[in-house]
Amino acid sequence: MADIVSKLVRECNKARAMGMDFSTIWQTTLKQHPYVAGLPLQDHSESGPALMIPLITGRHLIFDDSGFRLG
Repeated sequence: MADIVSKLVRECNKARAMGMDFSTIWQTTLKQHPYVAGLPLQDHSESGPALMIPLITGRHLIFDDSGFRLG
C-alpha cells in the first residue's frame, strides 16, 4: 500500500515539474485514483496555503508551494 501512495506522490510531482497546474493533475491523476477518498480540503501549512487530499489510508496527500507530499 505504501508503495502505491509513494508512486502517486512521484507521479503528481512529475506532472507538476512538467508544468501542469493542480486542476489538471486533479482531473487527470487524482480524481479517479482508487486511493483518493474525497475532494481536496483547504488548509494552511508553514509555507502558506495548502490543499489536503484525503486518502483511503487515513493520511493525506498535501499540495503546497513545495509540491506534493504525504502528510
